[in-house]
Amino acid sequence: MLKVSVIVPIYGVETYIGRCAETLLGQTYPHIEYIFVDDGSPDGSVARLQEVLQRFPDRDVRILHKENGGLPQARLTGLKEATGDYIVHLDSDDWIEPDAVERLVAKAQETGADLIYYDFWKEYGSRHKLDHERNYSPANKTLYMRRLYRDGAYGYLWNKMARRSLYEGVFFPKYNMHEDVVVATQLLSASRSIAQLSVPLVHYRRDNPSASTRVGKKKRRGQMARNYLDMYERFQNNPEQSPIAPVVNDLLLRSAWVAYSQDRDLFTERPYLKAAARHLPLMPFHRVLLVQQLILKLFLL
Repeated sequence: MLKVSVIVPIYGVETYIGRCAETLLGQTYPHIEYIFVDDGSPDGSVARLQEVLQRFPDRDVRILHKENGGLPQARLTGLKEATGDYIVHLDSDDWIEPDAVERLVAKAQETGADLIYYDFWKEYGSRHKLDHERNYSPANKTLYMRRLYRDGAYGYLWNKMARRSLYEGVFFPKYNMHEDVVVATQLLSASRSIAQLSVPLVHYRRDNPSASTRVGKKKRRGQMARNYLDMYERFQNNPEQSPIAPVVNDLLLRSAWVAYSQDRDLFTERPYLKAAARHLPLMPFHRVLLVQQLILKLFLL
């Protein structure tokens, strides 16, 4: 039977971790290892988790402790300890359907897919909304990757189950903004086959006031661009085998627009960005509108 590793970073979620852990530990599929990563949480999150664990003594659970370093590095810490055939991520303020892993394993056995993506609910307290992906085949995997940068697809790691082997050599970014897109780009590039499970499995909490998405827009966009450019710098010396080859223009355009419109320090920090953006083709139907691309071109003259 396939073994699944579930990785859950923990930071400042004392109010929410109980429900998250209960839905995970109550999964109908038996062959799961649970890796909770305490990212130096300052509250009682870990104590609350341990209360829940007492009700599930037969589950394979590890709690790892590290100094606070942000969500991407917490996930990487968990990955280094994972032994499952597949990896599932979940944020510690979200929760999951009781048969989610069982459904995912069944889909993996049916298709042999390296990566399976699935639908989810956005939870807004008293209401929720179903969100789902398009159906991408391996033949249009590049389109899927490009849509990650054009806000036409979801880059979340927690709505994707991937073979653990896909994570070998994956670059994890520094900041907590669009970090999932950076990792998902590399996973999709390495995937030989992908499959869609058109069923909502995760409940994505949108009413957590302390979530990282609550930080200011300028800071958030700046962190996104820096994550993109760090990945670009990581792989630019080997363009033919680069996992980001299909999306280089997209990530450079989004980063350059952020630099122009919100964070001019980026042009100073990354001297190559102006020259690289100056030679980008115009891209219709992009997240950066054509009129914005023209404004950027005029600035870069």
